[in-house]
Amino acid sequence: MDQRMGHIDGSVSARYAHVTPGMRKRLMHGLSGQWEAALDSRLAMCPTSSVRVLRDLLYARRQARDLE
Repeated sequence: MDQRMGHIDGSVSARYAHVTPGMRKRLMHGLSGQWEAALDSRLAMCPTSSVRVLRDLLYARRQARDLE
């Protein structure tokens, strides 16, 4: 892979291949925040959807916000 990317010594893949638990936690926290913000934005536009999975997600998000 390093050769295909033009790296000779392997330092790039060695540097970026190791994911620490802290990195994973920050990533999950950031992605969860973006997901919740997206649901909040969609909920503000319209609280329902004809797509069942989205309708269920919006309903659950509305319920969670009401409990806060």
